Amino acid sequence: MNDFKEAIKKSYGNAINKHTQARLVNQSSCCAPPEEIAKDDQSSCCPSSASESKLESIVPSFGCVVNLSHKANIQPGDIVVDLGSGAGHDLFQAADMVGPEGRVIGIDFTPDMIVAGLKTAAEKKITNVDFRLSDIENISILPDNSADVIISNCVINLTMDKEAVFREAFRILKPGGRLVDADIIAVNNLPPEITQDPEAWCACLGGALTEEGYVEKIKKVGFNEVNVTIFDNFDYLTNRFQSGIIEAQKPLS
Repeated sequence: MNDFKEAIKKSYGNAINKHTQARLVNQSSCCAPPEEIAKDDQSSCCPSSASESKLESIVPSFGCVVNLSHKANIQPGDIVVDLGSGAGHDLFQAADMVGPEGRVIGIDFTPDMIVAGLKTAAEKKITNVDFRLSDIENISILPDNSADVIISNCVINLTMDKEAVFREAFRILKPGGRLVDADIIAVNNLPPEITQDPEAWCACLGGALTEEGYVEKIKKVGFNEVNVTIFDNFDYLTNRFQSGIIEAQKPLS
């Protein structure tokens, strides 16, 4: 599995470098390979971002849900952590929503993503954001009970130990805080030809759990009020996938 993790890091590092070098607008994500998704299916994990702001459109999205920060109902003054923030597509949207009294912290384990995000923040003079290099399975750099909202967009499915990620999210959230995870969900348990394929992992598919699998792990670490909203469906090989948002709340006590 460590080989998969290195393959994922390399894949996303190459993706952001390609975007930076080409200076493209609205470059597609490296999620589900487009050639494997039906031509008439509008539900790939990289929907159009035509409705997003100019800043968001020049920062590439590698997520599966558009406008995640708005869907997460982020409020002014919130402290938000973005797990697997990449170069900051959702993070910068959240930063605008929390305003000067709030703060958004992006966590990513790909150094090139961190560099790209910091560069954009400096160029645009955005002062209420921070990017930190860390594996989201072990975020020792963030204290307990420190965030109001944790968001993640098509990243937790890439991790080897999802329960560890949810445990860290639970630890970091304040009592009453919310986890809003946009992710790829497998309709059925996946066969070995997908779960053991590094390319499928890099495409956000090889590590996807079923809805029941996600909910079980989230509840196991202590979250309650878990809700799942499905947005789209698509096929890869002979397997059906969905993109959706999994929301959970940390109990007040």
